[in-house]
Amino acid sequence: MDVKINYVAVAVAALAMWILGAVWYNVFSAPWMMYTGVTEEMAKNMSGMDSALIYGGSVVAFFITFYVQCHVHHAFQVKDLKGAAQAAFWNWLGFVAMVVYVNNSYQGKSFLLTLIDSGYWLIGMIIGGIILVKMQKKETVSN
Repeated sequence: MDVKINYVAVAVAALAMWILGAVWYNVFSAPWMMYTGVTEEMAKNMSGMDSALIYGGSVVAFFITFYVQCHVHHAFQVKDLKGAAQAAFWNWLGFVAMVVYVNNSYQGKSFLLTLIDSGYWLIGMIIGGIILVKMQKKETVSN
């Protein structure tokens, strides 16, 4: 499969996901902390290396997510915003929401935590998918 990857678009989508996470988890910080058991003290006691690994690792994970999303767009010939949103939704439902639900269920976590975490991924994947399509169109038009 010859997939042309716009690495700048993938990086922009990953950065957008990271920024959304900063906003999302700021808004939902109190219930998220309550449902996960993470305390303010635990967050403050993280070392700089721990923070770098968590935040840096997240950006790498988001980059991989949208790199894979490019392959999905190619396989299903996604060329418009509706297609990008649909691809993001189905990938989210099958590969994110269900994984988060199963993991949280077995860990005895609240279903509200599942809604917080999977809701973030749904919105982020849709935004990222739209970025991939919009930036791909720009690249295609300029060639």
